[in-house]
Amino acid sequence: MQDNGDNTGVRTARRRRTPRRFLITGAVALLTAPIAVLVTSAPAAAGVTRFERPTSISHTDLKQPTVAFPMGTTDKVPVGTWTSDGGKHTSRAYFTFDLTRYQGKEIINAVGVIGESSVADCGQPRKIEIWRTDTPSTPPTWQTAPQVHERGGDVYNSPACPASYLELDLTETLRQAVTRGQDSLTLMARIAGNHEKNKRLSRWITPLGISIEANAAPDVPGARTVAGLACADGRLIGTTEPVLSAQVTDPDAVDGSAGDPVTATFAWWPVDRPTERTEWTSYRIYAPSRFFYTVPAGGMVNGGTYAFSVRAADQHASSDWSPECRFTVDTVRPPAPTVTSTDYPSGRTQPGHGGPGIPGAFHFSAPGADDIAGFYYGESSPLHYVAADGSGTATISHTPTRSRFNQLYVQTADRTGNRSAQMRYEFTVRDTAPQVTDGNPDGAIGEPRELTFTPGMDDVVEYTYRLNDGEPATVPAGTNGSATVTITPRKSGMNRVTVTSRTSGGLPSGEAVFQFRLATLPTVSSEQYPIGGGEGALVGTAGTFVFRPGMPGVTEYVWSVAGGPERTVAAEADGTASVTFTSTFGGFHWMEVYSRTADGTVSETASAYFRATSWAPTIESANYPEYQSSGGPGVTGEFTFRPAREGVTGYVYTFEGEEERTVTAGADGMAKVNWTPQSYPADRSGWVRLTVRATSGSLVSDQVEYAFALNPLTPTVTSADYPPTGGGAPNVPGQFTLTAQMPGSTEFVYRYNGEERTVAAGADGTATITLTPQYDGGNYLYVSSRTASGITSGEDYYYFYVRSQS
Repeated sequence: MQDNGDNTGVRTARRRRTPRRFLITGAVALLTAPIAVLVTSAPAAAGVTRFERPTSISHTDLKQPTVAFPMGTTDKVPVGTWTSDGGKHTSRAYFTFDLTRYQGKEIINAVGVIGESSVADCGQPRKIEIWRTDTPSTPPTWQTAPQVHERGGDVYNSPACPASYLELDLTETLRQAVTRGQDSLTLMARIAGNHEKNKRLSRWITPLGISIEANAAPDVPGARTVAGLACADGRLIGTTEPVLSAQVTDPDAVDGSAGDPVTATFAWWPVDRPTERTEWTSYRIYAPSRFFYTVPAGGMVNGGTYAFSVRAADQHASSDWSPECRFTVDTVRPPAPTVTSTDYPSGRTQPGHGGPGIPGAFHFSAPGADDIAGFYYGESSPLHYVAADGSGTATISHTPTRSRFNQLYVQTADRTGNRSAQMRYEFTVRDTAPQVTDGNPDGAIGEPRELTFTPGMDDVVEYTYRLNDGEPATVPAGTNGSATVTITPRKSGMNRVTVTSRTSGGLPSGEAVFQFRLATLPTVSSEQYPIGGGEGALVGTAGTFVFRPGMPGVTEYVWSVAGGPERTVAAEADGTASVTFTSTFGGFHWMEVYSRTADGTVSETASAYFRATSWAPTIESANYPEYQSSGGPGVTGEFTFRPAREGVTGYVYTFEGEEERTVTAGADGMAKVNWTPQSYPADRSGWVRLTVRATSGSLVSDQVEYAFALNPLTPTVTSADYPPTGGGAPNVPGQFTLTAQMPGSTEFVYRYNGEERTVAAGADGTATITLTPQYDGGNYLYVSSRTASGITSGEDYYYFYVRSQS
């Protein structure tokens, strides 16, 4: 799309994303690629390039002057004098090309391409000539050779021999052939003049091909529009700044890709003053595309008749101007409409007229206007259209869907498409919905109840009703216009009955909606855990929860706590049930319960909140403070557990990654445990989580967590031969001293170049090892230590740089 934007500037052209294709220039590609459509890579060089292969190939032989030698499209062809089977041959090659696709186009460039398969003597100069001949109807012989005309050109020289790629310029030859209107072109390849009999100059060549760049002028722009409307006789538009547009295509488009880069020139003028012509040319973008031009402010006036035309151009040629598109500017808005209706008169007077579902006629007019085309109307906005009759008026049938206050929004539209100001027509619709009386307002779920329908309009003969989402049912009205039906609701919560009536004449009433609620919610109570969030029993205390029905016939309850799995318990004969639940954490808990009857009726879901009292212990440690790094593998730490209440008899505790253990509390309810880390938890970056629960007889408290981190206590490494800054050289041994940081270390475990080894630690906690680097650059030595009992430190690495030997 191309647009001149607003009245003061030009918007940048949008380029298509269709990828451009590129001219093959490689020798092997041109000589072996199938016939293909290509375009040049340079944006300024318009035109499509094709590599054309000959439609027929043949050669002649002086030794067999009456014999033709047609060849395949990939066969090698002899030119010049050559020998075979002791005989001497002289040959010329003929290549015929189809030019029908180039008729009417401009030939921009044409390059002939051949290759040499074999050469008699590479020490001799290349003497290949290309000549234009008549096109023979059948493969020629030496005696029937076609008439030779002008020389097309000489093959450009190349130092290669044999040369797989040779070029010559055939632009003028192709240009003249197309100008003459030729449908085909035959080119002869031969060895030049008196050199033709020289065997040392002969060659076998690959078939001649021609890379042809040609261009056709863009098509005359079409599909023109003005102000979004297709051009047509007597076209009227409602703006003095219309958008003009046209679709531009180009015959050079290939394989579904974009065509040439083109421009569109828009010209417009007042019909009665054609010399006041304005032209604007777009940026260049790829065809096909729609171009847009916005007439600047002040250029056109109301009542003026104008014309515009469009011409397209590529880099080389222009199309003809498109036919004129004439239009007249009409910016005068028509008057607002007048709306009347005898079925639904205007006003808000109760009880109103008609009724929901009863159609009424509404008459639209626009007094004083003589160019009315129709009217737009609608309940919330004027979306619907009705055409005006010859007098400029229209009548619609509109059916209200609700009672009491209604409205219609209406606009007048003239022949130009201009719309008037919006008019609102207000009217009142009589409420005709039936009345519904419930004969059993206290009925429970599953219990029948009688509903009586009484009419809201005269002559009612039947009612149609529906319970919730069930199927609608129809019942006749009695002589007094009323009817009684029995429903049995089985849905808990809110229920809905909708009812409409119909008269003997087929008029429908409005819809009555009768809603009632069936309370089916079960109740929950607990002595140990008061519902509603009061102080509850201690965590670990089994609590009894009693479920009571909120509807008759309950046979079971489905319950869950804190989003856990649902469980089912059967109800007693009185509809109640009891369950036991033991909390494992302190604070608020959320229980959900619903009931079910034998026939599958499901109640509403009750949500019950209760609280369990936490008595989780506290944890202290001077050796391993919470949320800090300290100690390490082999360093024993003492942990103190303190009770949150009296009566604690013991504790259950677990250090992360180890088995659960127990300890008995003292008379004061406290307990102390010692713990010695056996290794550094590298996968957790040294962090350990201790969890503890208190016990009091059979009760178990909620859990408390205590997190701390271990120091890795990794050995240190030093080396005078290979310091981190660099030293030594490949294949030069060096000593490394390992010093333990973990108490009781008896050996070191080290890895170098993927091989793991151990070395004993001395009494001073050190060891010296010798390593021989094999390569220069960065090296890593990984080290940890271990005690006799198997306690292992963390692992760290020592980086050192090995210098090169140069």
